[in-house]
Amino acid sequence: MVQKLSKINLIIIFILQVIVAQDLVLEKNTPKLKLAPIIKSLVIPGTGEFSLGNKTRGEIFSLVESALWITTIGSFLMSNIDQRKSQAFASEHANVFISGKDREFWVDIGNYDTREAFIQEHLRFRDNEAVERYKNIEWDWDWKGSTSQRESFESMRISSDRWALAGKFFIGGIVLNHIVSAIDVLYLQNRFLSTGKITFVPRYDPVTTNLIYSLTVQF
Repeated sequence: MVQKLSKINLIIIFILQVIVAQDLVLEKNTPKLKLAPIIKSLVIPGTGEFSLGNKTRGEIFSLVESALWITTIGSFLMSNIDQRKSQAFASEHANVFISGKDREFWVDIGNYDTREAFIQEHLRFRDNEAVERYKNIEWDWDWKGSTSQRESFESMRISSDRWALAGKFFIGGIVLNHIVSAIDVLYLQNRFLSTGKITFVPRYDPVTTNLIYSLTVQF
């Protein structure tokens, strides 16, 4: 959460720097740029457009913001539901003690029938760290030879991860909507985007399962 807030703060600072830079190059007889509508749209998309009297554009950004929040919350709720279902399933069918387990554990029990099978394979790999990780009985699991049950669990776990990933993309959409709304207000004031080009690219990092956003502005 702290990292997400930091990213948003950096984006807001960037937009304000662009505003200042644009204002510095304006001719003295040019009407002064209004910062209030821009800040409004950075906080709540569409409000800046409303304050400039552009109701249609304001409604569009407001509706998009509402839809993005609904889909984001819905995605994380579905992820949580599938996660709880998969963990309860593992507890019932593989005798898993749920408390204190991390994501890596749930991935492992979906790939191996038993803790012993996991340990034996990683001993062959000389992966002592992985073996040490599961040495205590509290990390035990046993699907009792039922591949179908293990695969059912894995399907639920993957579904949970997919919903969570979708939620992260929608969060990116929310951030983008705030930025675009602020830029739209700049555009409406004839101060920005006349010759520029903006590129906003989300990139998924499979290692950290996080989204990384790249914002490029060309003049």
